[in-house]
Amino acid sequence: LMKSRGQASEEAAQLLEIATGAPVIRLSRVRLAGGEPLAVENATVPADMLPALDAVDSSLYRALESSGNRPVNGRQRIRAALAGPTEAGLLTIAEHSEILRIERITRRADGRPVELTRSAYRGDRFDFVSELRLP
Repeated sequence: LMKSRGQASEEAAQLLEIATGAPVIRLSRVRLAGGEPLAVENATVPADMLPALDAVDSSLYRALESSGNRPVNGRQRIRAALAGPTEAGLLTIAEHSEILRIERITRRADGRPVELTRSAYRGDRFDFVSELRLP
């Protein structure tokens, strides 16, 4: 949907451990499966992690790896929410439909944050299963 350069908001700067107003790259896309929209993803990356905006085609992680900024770990938060009008339109669902909001911060091996991604996944297409083991 979008590839642009901008400045880090206060919140993004805090999460990415950069200065407020530092240069960032913003990427937005809709993930499809069988032609059906399943998720809207919005990523913010410190600009020095992706020197060439054109380097990002179908894979942000491939572009990060090729610039020496491969993420090796991260933390992801998943919560239930209701779709707003923009998300509903992009996902072709009714406004206020159930969605899963996912926020992820990934880091390089040296611990520096690489990416802040906020996504909205259709609630009617995902089922998360956790396996538990007792000692």
